[in-house]
Amino acid sequence: MGTAYVSNQIARIEKVPFDVSKLHQSEAMAAQHGMVDAGDGDKQVWRVEGSQRVLVDSGFFGQFFGGDSYIIQYHYHHDNRQGDLIYIWQGAESSQDEVGASAILAVQLDDELGGGAVQVRVVQGKEPAHLLSLFKGQPMVVHKGGTSREGGQSEAAETRLFQVRANPAGDCRAVEVDVSSSSLNSNDVLLLISSGGSWMWRGRGSSEAEVQGAEKLADLLHVSPALLEEGEEAGAFWDALGGQQEYCRSPRLKTSMEARPPRLFACSNKTGTFLMEEVPGELTQDDLAPDDVMILDTWDQVFVWIGNEAREEEKTEAAASAVRYLESDPAGRDPRTPTVTVKQGFEPPTFSGWFLG
Repeated sequence: MGTAYVSNQIARIEKVPFDVSKLHQSEAMAAQHGMVDAGDGDKQVWRVEGSQRVLVDSGFFGQFFGGDSYIIQYHYHHDNRQGDLIYIWQGAESSQDEVGASAILAVQLDDELGGGAVQVRVVQGKEPAHLLSLFKGQPMVVHKGGTSREGGQSEAAETRLFQVRANPAGDCRAVEVDVSSSSLNSNDVLLLISSGGSWMWRGRGSSEAEVQGAEKLADLLHVSPALLEEGEEAGAFWDALGGQQEYCRSPRLKTSMEARPPRLFACSNKTGTFLMEEVPGELTQDDLAPDDVMILDTWDQVFVWIGNEAREEEKTEAAASAVRYLESDPAGRDPRTPTVTVKQGFEPPTFSGWFLG
């Protein structure tokens, strides 16, 4: 697993610029930007309660609480392409029992849908681009803790700080962060709510989409913030944050695909030992062996592809090996990177678009 890239074996993939209107026509674009479509398909959201899934009240649609785990079913349909995605969102403070139940409930839902759904495990704070696009017209809001069940929100006038960041498609994520001036970031818009007032702090490098996302968040939280440009802060603002500290002022770096090309591994236990072997060179569909499980690493997500003739133990071992692969990668990967399980014959364009032809 620790092999460095060999220059003549790197898959050459043309970078495709993002255009939301052409998304469904281009599998390469879908793959590189992690978007099966523009998020306008049918969707349902459930919260995990005990070992059951409970439909989320429409008033909380698009809001995720760190004390909960959720299951989101998404159906995409365009021209001759359709399929189901099941997102399993696991809150940082969700109980181990509910995190475990979320995986079991996702498998049950997959069975109800006919067994061809794509399952995407998402850990709080690592939401993939497509998930953000599902809440059209409002940001995906991630509350630090708490729960969306009856009486789960404390109405205390505590100070809260939300960081609003948009992706290339213009969809925003609003994440509750530590109340500290070190949480500010020149690339983003932040919403500060305190008993002494509320402010919408606009970083120099932030975008119009982020300002709009913060305005919608303010409506959602029923506050009317004062607009504050970076550099115009006054005493009350710094006081609410507990004093002035250093924060990130450097422009955000875009990770380039050229530096981190996709890698494909075949996983097999035919020899009696579970082995992972890298497939060199251009990625072609012939590389996907139906009697194996394959792992495709596209850096910001890891796909586990299950061949129709793969053995049972390879299937059960595969999801665990994707997590171990991330943990053991010498490049120091984030173990919370989303892992996506895909079955042969039901590949979404976010997977198939990485392969030639």
